Amino acid sequence: MKTCSLAVFLIGFLAVAGVQAGESIRLDASSDASAKSSWKRMTESVSREKQQQLLVAMLQINLAGVNSAYEVAGNPELQHPSIARIKDRIAGLNADEIIAMGNRVSTFQAEVKH
Repeated sequence: MKTCSLAVFLIGFLAVAGVQAGESIRLDASSDASAKSSWKRMTESVSREKQQQLLVAMLQINLAGVNSAYEVAGNPELQHPSIARIKDRIAGLNADEIIAMGNRVSTFQAEVKH
């Protein structure tokens, strides 16, 4: 029984190590719930600095093409940016790709102060 438990532990450890060793989490956009779940896993798997970059990118993508606060005030959907709202645009992307997309599509500048 100890051998079986050890094998299960090693398989679990290797699976987690594999994700942390370079296999990046990609956004699953098959549903709103799966997008939220994979977003949560993605943000939890990166450094605090990259978490901030991801959050800024999520806002940038949500607000792409918005040129004024008036547009946001007139559109309730823009007042609550979310992963579910942009899931189809970032489907299958990893954290670095989402950050790069945010930088490409942004119509505003965001600065994160530490």
